[in-house]
Amino acid sequence: MQTAQKFQNIILSAALGISLAYAGVIQAKGELANQRVEPVELLVKFNITGQFTGMTAEGLPIYTVGGPGFAAITTPSAEILDLALPRFKVATLDGAQITFSGASTDPIVPFTCLPGSCQITFTDGSVLVSDAGVPLEGRAINMWGPVMSPDYDPNGIYPTRILGCGGLKEIAGKGKLAGMVGSICFNGVLNFNVNDLSVLTGGSNCTITMHTPAEGISIP
Repeated sequence: MQTAQKFQNIILSAALGISLAYAGVIQAKGELANQRVEPVELLVKFNITGQFTGMTAEGLPIYTVGGPGFAAITTPSAEILDLALPRFKVATLDGAQITFSGASTDPIVPFTCLPGSCQITFTDGSVLVSDAGVPLEGRAINMWGPVMSPDYDPNGIYPTRILGCGGLKEIAGKGKLAGMVGSICFNGVLNFNVNDLSVLTGGSNCTITMHTPAEGISIP
């Protein structure tokens, strides 16, 4: 009888120890989740649509584009899957005014997002705008030929590889990225419609990295 009681006490002590340990792990995870770990790094997949909306004073065409951004889904081998699930929507790109320079048939076509026009609003209230003293610039690479994506149509749609980077700053003072500054780099595709040059569609996987600037530094 005493042996059985001792065994029961051992089991109860072990169970109590496991419960306390588990509670400690849960508390630690909660505390870690509440900590602000910098830099904050995000991988967002944007799908965009837009159209020609005018010319700059220098005579460059302006396309205004926007669209939703989704948390990217990756495989264990780090491949980014081409999925945009509604429940994974984390942000929206609005009013991005992109200007292209050079001829549309050049091997490499530079483009720039007009300062402050690219606005990314996250679901937690953070708002990022382009520039922050570092222009958001990219290139469309015609010399690599069309990207054989589902959008490719030899009679009209010509998907072209794009790449580039630029500065960002948070202006709303809300959400996890409140008051931060950082960068965005993109690697995606723009679908140029040769039958209607006023229309632009595409998508890009974007890495966003943000941190809190040093006290006293003024961000343009």
